[in-house]
Amino acid sequence: MGEPRILVTAFPPFSDFETNVSQSVLERLHVDGIDGLDVVTWMLSVDEAGSGAVAAEIRAGIEVDGVLHLGLAAGRTGISLERIARNRYSMTEPDNSGRLQESGSIVLGGPETLETTAPLHILDEEFEHDTDVQWSDDAGGYVCNETIYRTLNELQASSGPALPAIFVHLPPESEVPLEDQVAAVIRIANCLVTRPRYEVAAALLFDDQGRILSCRRPNGDAWGGWWEFPGGKINPGEDAPVALLRELEEELRISPEPKEKVAHIDYDYDDRSVSLQIWNCGSIEPTSITLVEHDSARWLSRDELLQVKWLPADLPIIEKWSQEGLPEPSLLR
Repeated sequence: MGEPRILVTAFPPFSDFETNVSQSVLERLHVDGIDGLDVVTWMLSVDEAGSGAVAAEIRAGIEVDGVLHLGLAAGRTGISLERIARNRYSMTEPDNSGRLQESGSIVLGGPETLETTAPLHILDEEFEHDTDVQWSDDAGGYVCNETIYRTLNELQASSGPALPAIFVHLPPESEVPLEDQVAAVIRIANCLVTRPRYEVAAALLFDDQGRILSCRRPNGDAWGGWWEFPGGKINPGEDAPVALLRELEEELRISPEPKEKVAHIDYDYDDRSVSLQIWNCGSIEPTSITLVEHDSARWLSRDELLQVKWLPADLPIIEKWSQEGLPEPSLLR
């Protein structure tokens, strides 16, 4: 098998803008590429023809593994991952062809909205701590929204395999430096067309009754409503205990000392692989916890372990402890 192939598009300057950061990012990718990916770069015209160019290629059977549209959002301060495309025109100025479409449907009879086909939870986890990257539900009313709507509408009509596609609005370089924007786009591209493998460290925390802590992901988050051990991804070059302490300070505002790895499991989700380490961090005072990223927490005895819906990667460990007993917290006191 060859490298995953991704189509990345951008736009030239429009309106009164002398430059377009999406063009600058595209030019960098065209020259440098992305390690491990076969990158196809297209400049789209800022008009109706440009908005439908990728949709036409999809209709003709384009052979790519993902589509990443880039465009300038001059009024934004961060990178916006557009979740929704709307079937409407709302142009406040002409495009580069002179067209000014102030209202009406982009595709007659098409759905009112279409959601990105990109892997939401993979992107959630990739950028959960990046303040410069946020989700957006408003792709605007200009050619950017028109482009992603036409692409998603064609994908919906296509009989081929599901293709991940997303529009990403980029802010001016004065808000986020070009180097940082290029790096973020590379990460987004990888999320679209490669199967990520995450090294994860999680904490086994006890209260004074020997119960263990489980935290629930909030609604709207990836795997919202599911329960997990607190913790998170290990960054490249980072030791598991160091990563876990960082995550616990971010998620729970606590700083226990991870001393002993008590479990390690490899789990394959449909779109990613996880190598999960569980570290015994001993006993803590429950009132010391402040939930920052979860919406609820429970202290569970051995008999209560299966009363909550654990993440699939966590469940085999929980089932084992439910049958054989929990590790001993006193070893770390």
